[in-house]
Amino acid sequence: MKAKNLVRIFALAAVCLFYLPGTGLAIGQIKYVEDTCSEGCFRLAGNGSTANIYVDSRDYPGVVRAAGDLQADIKRVTGIEANLTSRKSELGKNVVIIGTLGKSKIIDQLAKEGKIETSPIAGKWESFLITTVKEPVEGTDSALVIAGSDKRGTIYGIYDLSEQIGVSPWYWWADVPVEHKDSLYVKAGTYIQGPPAVKYRGIFLNDEGFALTPWVKEKFGNYNSKFYTKVFELLLRLKANFMWPAMWNNAFADDDPLNAKLADEYGIVMGTSHHEPMNRAHQEWQRYGKGPWDYSKNEEVLRDFWRQGVERSKDYEIIITLA
Repeated sequence: MKAKNLVRIFALAAVCLFYLPGTGLAIGQIKYVEDTCSEGCFRLAGNGSTANIYVDSRDYPGVVRAAGDLQADIKRVTGIEANLTSRKSELGKNVVIIGTLGKSKIIDQLAKEGKIETSPIAGKWESFLITTVKEPVEGTDSALVIAGSDKRGTIYGIYDLSEQIGVSPWYWWADVPVEHKDSLYVKAGTYIQGPPAVKYRGIFLNDEGFALTPWVKEKFGNYNSKFYTKVFELLLRLKANFMWPAMWNNAFADDDPLNAKLADEYGIVMGTSHHEPMNRAHQEWQRYGKGPWDYSKNEEVLRDFWRQGVERSKDYEIIITLA
């Protein structure tokens, strides 16, 4: 069986696990986007136009990037590209306002003025609220506010809306079709997702040698940042946050300097597998190690090798495997 087919089979199997047939939404998720307007609704798209999208340029880079994905997702559904801006002068009459508490001035101002209630998410892990607001600021008639408690909270809120309008987290990996819609309306109200029951949730790219690796080399050249950013996006769209990378013949941080940098920027917590201590891949010892892999005989070399692993990732969000 071709590697491409194996990858697609895996993806399709995961779709069955995560989604109810015909709903397009994760199990237990409340549907708040409709194609007709109910009382007090927010018009995301309709009458040949879309709402603007605003995100503070000083918010987390991963939040700003995900706002761009929302812009692309709205176009995938409606065929119309929304205006994405970081200028308050371009909010317009109808706008999606995206921001993280403490990182977005407009979000903090709306909370201060009592126009949004952030106490259900403030200070909590990976939480967000989505709420409709009338006249959020002068000159704007209505807004859909996506506010996150932290970086991933905001990102999850963005992708929650993307899923609601009809873009599956698996749109790229499994070619899940996107149904065209001329109109998208968000029902009036507030929708909150609190902290996850499991703090770290993700995947381990294990036993990748015979199936995934040939496909990755064909499509991307290697396990580089072009490949991994596709995985990072999928994880975030699924509201996951953690990954152990491919390790058979690869070293995540060494193969491409952008791998670790972009993982942190996107919002993915990285780890290393069960036999790769201190954020050093097994292949890195094969490449740079000297002497035996035996602490009782090679203490100084091993300590320096491991110290380098921690030092290079000290600014990133990681989980360190001890042994």
